[in-house]
Amino acid sequence: MKLGENTPSDKQKSDTSFPLISVIQRQFAFDERMDVLLMYPSEVSENARLTPALGRSSDRRTVAVIIPFYQQASGILRRAMVSVLKQKLPRNLRVHVFIIDDSSPLPPAQDLRDLRQRSDVSWSVHHQANGGPGAARNLGLDMAEETGADFVAFLDSDDEWLPRHLAEAVWALDQGYGYYFCDNERSEAHDSYADTVPSLACKGAKLRGKAQVLDPVGPVFGFDEGSLSAEMIEACLSHTSCVVLRGDVASGHRFDKELRVAGEDHMYWIALALGQCRIAISWRPNVCCGRGVSIFYSSFDWNDLSTLNRLGHLLLMFEKLRLIPEAVAAGGHHIKTLRRNRRLGYSFLFIRNLAKGRRPNTDILFKIARYDPMIFLRIPFFSVQAALDRRPESRKW
Repeated sequence: MKLGENTPSDKQKSDTSFPLISVIQRQFAFDERMDVLLMYPSEVSENARLTPALGRSSDRRTVAVIIPFYQQASGILRRAMVSVLKQKLPRNLRVHVFIIDDSSPLPPAQDLRDLRQRSDVSWSVHHQANGGPGAARNLGLDMAEETGADFVAFLDSDDEWLPRHLAEAVWALDQGYGYYFCDNERSEAHDSYADTVPSLACKGAKLRGKAQVLDPVGPVFGFDEGSLSAEMIEACLSHTSCVVLRGDVASGHRFDKELRVAGEDHMYWIALALGQCRIAISWRPNVCCGRGVSIFYSSFDWNDLSTLNRLGHLLLMFEKLRLIPEAVAAGGHHIKTLRRNRRLGYSFLFIRNLAKGRRPNTDILFKIARYDPMIFLRIPFFSVQAALDRRPESRKW
């Protein structure tokens, strides 16, 4: 049975031809009466081309939202859930949230108490032994697949969506794409994540030559299969909470549980980019990233062993990538360069922590050694190399 089938169906509107509306400022607007997402561009021809399919079908569709939960403060998950409940959804779209409790020290029940109810949004809590965010998302993916969800969206428990995030994502996917992501902002870090990534900066100026313009406002671009493989290897283009996938694309793809501190999401996006998957990117910052427990963003202090652990997992990711022929063919130079950078950073901080009397976690070191048995001998050599290289860009670990 598909998610949401236990909810009484709303009366569906018949297929309607919508009048073309021109306004000075182009924007997305959600018309509650017509139950359909409309475009309001200033160019009539573009409006006709971009009128989305949402709301025209009588078939009910479901978005499975996957939230891994591991937090130490109350109120964080509640904010994420409120942002889901505020989504402006067409009436043929239902949402079910799978909250995966990754043995959180703070149970999720308190944050879920007395939340506003909606007939088109439901949720369930599932508990698992602590396995990291990748393992938690995999459990959610398993359940989304079992229940036949049409779309899969990811949301970290400390992040929030703007109200039109899901509607805009589904609209873009309905244009023939399998993997969608948008821009995000992070308090005290960036107003636009895209502007921090060279290939995405300046509204995707470097990518325009191989993009199809789905919407000039934002903008929203579409890309053919394999056309972003090199860019996806060079940098993690999408934050997890910004990603929405078609259900058939998510099926069969899982996060690498071994990369539990860093790299599991990047590895997943690379696998999608290397596969037969068309990608849609929106430069609208429809996600606000929060400040809860974030394994990745809390590990940049050289005096904290978590930073060494993060670099170790990133090095492990590139050790794995260099053994994938499709990845090497698409971005072998990037893999080589980034692997070397992670090797230098990991080795430098490994020796530095030993010198300061701190014992590094050797579990990740032995995992790296499966791919590079000489890593134990290389660490002192790479550490010296890193110490002698005083260029600021060489220390971007």
